[in-house]
Amino acid sequence: MRRKQLFALMMAGALSVGMAPTASFAAENEVAAASEETGGEFDASETADETPSDETPADTTDETPADEIPADTDEPAADPTETPADETPADTDEPAADPTETPAEPTETPEEEPAAAQSEGEGTIAIGETAYTSLKEAFANAPDSTADQNPVYIKIAGTIEIDETIDVPANKNIMVVAAAENTIIKRADGFKANIFTVSGGTLQIAGGTVTDTDGTAIATGTLTVDGAGEDVEGSLIEVNSGVFGLSDGVTLTNNETSADGGAIRNMADGEVYLMGGTITGNTAASGAGVYSEGTVYLKGTVKVSENMVKDSFNVASNVLLAESGVIKVNGVVSDSSVGVSVKTPKADVKVVELLDGVEDVKLADVLPQFTYEGDEKFKLSETGTLISAAEPTEKPDPTEKPEPTEKPTKAKVTGVEMKWTGHNKVRIKFRSNIKGIYSVDWVKRGAKAPEITISGTAIDADTVTTVTVEDLPEYDVDIYVTVISEKDNNNYHSCKFQPIASDRPPASNTPTPTVTPTSAPHNVAKVEDSTIQGFEKALVFYPNTFYEFSAKGAGTDNTNPVEGDVRWVPVYWSMSSNPDSGDRHTVWKIGAQKGIYTEKEKTYPIYVFFQKQVYSGSEWVSQDGVIESKQFSFKAAPLTNVSGTPVPGGSDGTDGTGGDANGTSVDGSYLTPTTYANEANGTARSAVSTGDESPIGTMMALAAASILAGGYVLVRRRKKEM
Repeated sequence: MRRKQLFALMMAGALSVGMAPTASFAAENEVAAASEETGGEFDASETADETPSDETPADTTDETPADEIPADTDEPAADPTETPADETPADTDEPAADPTETPAEPTETPEEEPAAAQSEGEGTIAIGETAYTSLKEAFANAPDSTADQNPVYIKIAGTIEIDETIDVPANKNIMVVAAAENTIIKRADGFKANIFTVSGGTLQIAGGTVTDTDGTAIATGTLTVDGAGEDVEGSLIEVNSGVFGLSDGVTLTNNETSADGGAIRNMADGEVYLMGGTITGNTAASGAGVYSEGTVYLKGTVKVSENMVKDSFNVASNVLLAESGVIKVNGVVSDSSVGVSVKTPKADVKVVELLDGVEDVKLADVLPQFTYEGDEKFKLSETGTLISAAEPTEKPDPTEKPEPTEKPTKAKVTGVEMKWTGHNKVRIKFRSNIKGIYSVDWVKRGAKAPEITISGTAIDADTVTTVTVEDLPEYDVDIYVTVISEKDNNNYHSCKFQPIASDRPPASNTPTPTVTPTSAPHNVAKVEDSTIQGFEKALVFYPNTFYEFSAKGAGTDNTNPVEGDVRWVPVYWSMSSNPDSGDRHTVWKIGAQKGIYTEKEKTYPIYVFFQKQVYSGSEWVSQDGVIESKQFSFKAAPLTNVSGTPVPGGSDGTDGTGGDANGTSVDGSYLTPTTYANEANGTARSAVSTGDESPIGTMMALAAASILAGGYVLVRRRKKEM
């Protein structure tokens, strides 16, 4: 691997990711409070139709971040086996540092918040302030960036569908960053090829949390690359040459392919850096997690497990090393689990080794986190090579006579059947090879496996056991069946089952309990049934023009509630799915101070947040901390006339936007804005609809700092109701 590529990837390990695209729109009073110097409004000249400049994003400045290692440009090229930390940026005379140093956290803050990203399906995609309608378009328009430069950050949120392969050529150095929780890149229906290919460039996929030098969170998110599809023939990522890196907060899953390499296929000229993340639930001809003919570098916490050989039930194939494939540890590895095998096993084949120059890491501490899954004639030795399974790893002391002991059978749970038996029930059949106890537990799909507890139900060896798991939630889950030996609590094994959402029976198939004359049915509204009014037509965003809209919470039309009923009351809105307090708007009008000048219709996402309320029998009671959002969208109509644009209150006797004085549309091309302030005192008033005619309350004017340029908006994890 080229020295500069190694350094670029290790810099990316610090995840100096900027904030997700924040609000370009605001309520009328908030925009009016901002000065012209803020520069925080949406500029119509910066749209997804324009090609970004050759400059890197605002958070990649000419200054060297703290603790980064400047390079001596006259220094000879490094050995290709050096760690990425050994690579250093040019243009200084400082000597290179220890190759095992960990990259520093970022010190620079972006100068401007990015514009609201264009939507692709349910997702948003942006490079800096420029939004794109597809991930392929963003890659194509990413400025050229060599391996010794900081990567170009492509920030995404929501669900992004891929319907053709995205390639990363030699002139691209790109990091795809999750700017929100539960971000998804998924295979479109009918698309069978690789989702990404790397052809000489550098591609990194990152999630997790990014902090500045003060420890303040500036970006957070989780990302899943989901390869689910029919008759798939490609991998999630194929590395023909160049570099691919995987970081914390990312899961590669659900790719069932007829090829080698379910999640990652790494060819001889490619290099893969696993610095965190999870690779699970993939199937392939071989190497369902990772198929590698080249080098895989490993550090951090990495999970490569539960990947299976296609058409062979429960035959593991996690990391398969072929040709000259090898795993090199280039940093501390902790709390990891990696299954590994060798395509052509033989004695003394190197499987796992420490990268030259890596200090403070012992191979003996790393190897227990690997499980050898290959030919039973071999096993992984304490030096990371294959040895004969009959050969002892340590020579016994000839003076000691071992006590006769019965060799225990290693616990193993094998899945036999999994079937939905109701909307919230799954029947599972499994077999244990030992006698002991078993337990069943479930977690949200992709979450960490539950802790092992020494309790459960008795089970005999080599018998099929049937259990029914009930009261499953509406979201996808992973179900774990764990068996523990009756003789040794440390001898246990878990099998994971993943119920298929598309096979789940509808809730309507579940018999409804009989309602007695003395009881009344509960009305438990769901937030996703909430609606919005005011965006039925595309809006023309003239400068300083604001449009009134309203939200109606699910269940707010319940005029005869009974105890236990649930409703959702709208409390604020934002252009961000995870807004800071400064981006939470309680004035239900939207506009852009500078207007939006565009030649074609644009669509933008908007998020409305609802407070959960439960009827106590006498009144509605708000549930502290339970606020859920629903994403809606609105359209900006074409507007190219910069001069002479109408403003509210025109002298022609209209409202200044082409409508009449009563606020109705003359030509039906857009909605007519209304006045924000009460004429008497100019104070804000609420325009929200809750369905029960009860006011939300006096609106508070929010700080104009929500649109200040260069300021960070913190992304905080919002507690979900389980």
